Amino acid sequence: MNRKVKKSHQLLFVHNILFFLFLCGAICTSHTNTIRAESHISNDENFTETIEECKRAAAADPNDEELGGFLVEILKSFGTELVDYVEYGDDEHAQTILREIKNTWECIALNEKSLANSGESPESLKKYMAGILFLAKDRHCESPDETFFNGKCLPISTTKRSEHCPEHMGLYDDEKNEGFCYCLELTREKAKSELRPIYSDETGVCHRQNTQGPCGNGEWFVLKNTPQCEPVPEGCSTDGRHVYWHIDPSKAKQCWKIWTQGPCEEGQLLHLAQDTQELQVYCSNKLAESTGGGSIAYNIPKCPPLSYPNSFGQCVRGQIG
Repeated sequence: MNRKVKKSHQLLFVHNILFFLFLCGAICTSHTNTIRAESHISNDENFTETIEECKRAAAADPNDEELGGFLVEILKSFGTELVDYVEYGDDEHAQTILREIKNTWECIALNEKSLANSGESPESLKKYMAGILFLAKDRHCESPDETFFNGKCLPISTTKRSEHCPEHMGLYDDEKNEGFCYCLELTREKAKSELRPIYSDETGVCHRQNTQGPCGNGEWFVLKNTPQCEPVPEGCSTDGRHVYWHIDPSKAKQCWKIWTQGPCEEGQLLHLAQDTQELQVYCSNKLAESTGGGSIAYNIPKCPPLSYPNSFGQCVRGQIG
């Protein structure tokens, strides 16, 4: 084996010891715990307890800037070693170091707040990690903003329709960097005034709520725990901009246009809440509700920073999407 690669392999064991002891130092309260940690690493080079230690470190001090800088340093060091292994065709050790890179990445995801003064941002680290995984042939696309779909790398698009997907659907990325089409997300503000698209098992595509969608004549497509077809209430429009509701549950429901005063008090508008499995309607002051921003994935669960949704609606840490 090339001397440089052999030295890199020897450093892997040292990195594991230092990494584990650093994490333990952030949370352990006795010398006994430190000795136990050192003993564990000496007997288990697979680093199997790293993630649990990361969780405990995050709980102990989620803003530990020293931890964030150390994790980034370890990630970059492992990345340099991986480049060496790939360059010299040492696939066995490349796969070993790749596992450690993923362990470190998952630890960074669990301690994302500690990155404040590390010199890196989640975006820059995503780009770095995507490049490393691409080099190791562990993902299809070099860019963290692309996914592999229809035999090529294409831009991920979750809030705007992708030209590669049916109407009302965007192109998402799963944990294997493979793309799939799913219902478009709505931004936080849009979700208050627009009904989100929902998926139909019958047609295999997404349709706007409170429109005919995949339903028969005289029905509209609604979300009540699950997407379903229901008779259109008398007097309601199926344009996707009306809801059947009343502010007083004891009174008969009526059709109201979203984002108008409707039955609300003067100065208030009909708002929507769409973070549950059933549409919620409420009255609120427009200005009071207009703060905030960003994108919330309603069709696929909102995932923590540095983690990504897969095609089954699960949040996956330690991967690039």
